[in-house]
Amino acid sequence: MVKQDTALLQNWLRTVVMAPGFLNQKIGYANHTYELNEHDVVTDNDIASVHSRLNVYSSGYMMRLLDCMYTDFAVSKKFMGDELFDSFAKAYLMYHPSTSYTLYDLGEKFPDFLDKTKPKLAEGEDSSAFDIPAALARIERTRQVALRAPGTEQDIMDTGTTDVYQMFSTTLNIRIPQCLQLLELDIPMKQFFEAVLHDEEYELPSPKKTFIAISRKNYRIVLDEITELQYLLLQGCKNHVNLYDAISALSISQKIPTADLLADAYLWLPYFRKCGFIQVV
Repeated sequence: MVKQDTALLQNWLRTVVMAPGFLNQKIGYANHTYELNEHDVVTDNDIASVHSRLNVYSSGYMMRLLDCMYTDFAVSKKFMGDELFDSFAKAYLMYHPSTSYTLYDLGEKFPDFLDKTKPKLAEGEDSSAFDIPAALARIERTRQVALRAPGTEQDIMDTGTTDVYQMFSTTLNIRIPQCLQLLELDIPMKQFFEAVLHDEEYELPSPKKTFIAISRKNYRIVLDEITELQYLLLQGCKNHVNLYDAISALSISQKIPTADLLADAYLWLPYFRKCGFIQVV
């Protein structure tokens, strides 16, 4: 074993641990990058070979990342099964190695990865069953975002009942909390997600355009299906501080009378506030 510079050794070992590929590939890449040989770095003896010693660090790092994936996508893992989930999670980590200081970012692209790697069926065949893993993972990831994003718990907001006068006098100022996340899916997932989560019996959902709102209210995650108009209104409220302005913009884009939308919004507002989808300032 040749004595080497400490920083050089650290970078070499980090490459062996974190670089994608099998151990031999990682060692070869590290040797080429830093002009070292593994036998110049790690002591070889009768107890354990150089490759066995390095494998402890390399495999241990991968197992730690897999543990994070198991936690972040527990429902997906339950639905897919351990073996199948492992194969996709390992492939994902191979193509999307961790590059962030926080493991929260690790699974950010996993739903898209599942979507891109699903089987390609012949035209006309029903592929909806293969869309479910990506949709499940997308809901799980969105719940994580809603859980971590700034919410309403520390804000002092108007909690009184909104009357008709406020709705129609154009003085109702609103705010969309950052924890609100909106999803547009091709499969209805709410009941299916909850059935898998609670180990209940379920049937695979049939394709149908679905809109889901996920937020946090009093530190609890709220997940519910909403209508397309509710989805569009909540999206529009992100760009307006006045509810009437958001309704007017939606009325124009959807060619719906403003009075009809105002009447609907008056009925929706208590539900939105109860779920933490919207705040009245």
